[in-house]
Amino acid sequence: MDISTIIIVVAQIFGIISWLLLLYSYTREDIDELLLVQIGVCVFDVISYLMLGADAGLLICLVELIKTFLYYKTDKDKEIFIVSIVVYFLIGLLTIRHWYACLPVLGSLIDSFGTSRDSKTANACSIVSNTLWTIYDILILSYVGAFNDIVVVLCNVSVLFLGYSRIMHISKFRIVKYGYLTKKTIKKIYDLDVKTYGKDNTWDYEYQKAVYKRNEDSLFVIKYKHDICGYLNYLNLVPEEYERLRRARKMPDRIDLDKIIPFKSNRKTYLIFESINVKKEYEKDQTINLICRKIASFIKQKQRQRIYIHGILGYAITEFEENVYISLGFTKVKDLDERIKLYELKEDDIKEIFLDEDNVRLFR
Repeated sequence: MDISTIIIVVAQIFGIISWLLLLYSYTREDIDELLLVQIGVCVFDVISYLMLGADAGLLICLVELIKTFLYYKTDKDKEIFIVSIVVYFLIGLLTIRHWYACLPVLGSLIDSFGTSRDSKTANACSIVSNTLWTIYDILILSYVGAFNDIVVVLCNVSVLFLGYSRIMHISKFRIVKYGYLTKKTIKKIYDLDVKTYGKDNTWDYEYQKAVYKRNEDSLFVIKYKHDICGYLNYLNLVPEEYERLRRARKMPDRIDLDKIIPFKSNRKTYLIFESINVKKEYEKDQTINLICRKIASFIKQKQRQRIYIHGILGYAITEFEENVYISLGFTKVKDLDERIKLYELKEDDIKEIFLDEDNVRLFR
């Protein structure tokens, strides 16, 4: 066996390791752990492409790693997308020694375009992208890589026919803090509220905009890939307003904007979760688990900032919201009407569930 054959065989072995790690990543629910596994996937892909002399594939794998990491750790989706397009073109210019070197570049451009659109468009683009990668991998003798691409194509075809409600993967979910909301984002939230709660239980568009302007640190947006599929909305209230809402017999149509205040260190903090809303097809246990971990992380972060939360109220209009509160350890205070329930997490419960080291591991 000559040296070139040995190199090709070893490259396939690294491809198999990458594939096994990819399969393993589908069992991980913790985002940080999943990212670590995906870094391993990329490393073995890079080594495999390096041994096969496939510099275009190698460079794109590195870019994809960095891009994926930034997507999960920031909310600068648009900026990351624009920069990645420029980088892909540069890779294409630098590696165009053979005609097929343009295939992974074109595939990644198509995939990036798809992930910036709705879920169905993303899936269709992924099918085209991975088909191009399959051809490329066959031509550079990366047979394991070609096999992986074919599997991805088949999975995406299945998703298109079966729908996202049946085939979803935890790695595609992100919950990100939105410090600045565009009109488009507020409109999406408003439309989702109307669909879920009905107009009678939905803040009007102008009032929602006023609330977010009053307290920009009040919203987590839930994304599947790059599609906004839900959000968490919480407000920091003055103690008197918190008590008034706790005693109220019905859910208020609006909250006085002057009662919504910014966070401040060493001051008693009282929160209300006004909405935990996701599209119907994403109301899954894995979504609830992600939301619970995000809320637990948020509470711990505020504690480190010397912002001590003394109570949290939560309105449950849907069964999904109720399941989230129950999973977090909230206690039902009362039924406000036949549809709306009020839940509460008191100070002692917050300390025991989220800040006690023996219990906090449950939400890691």
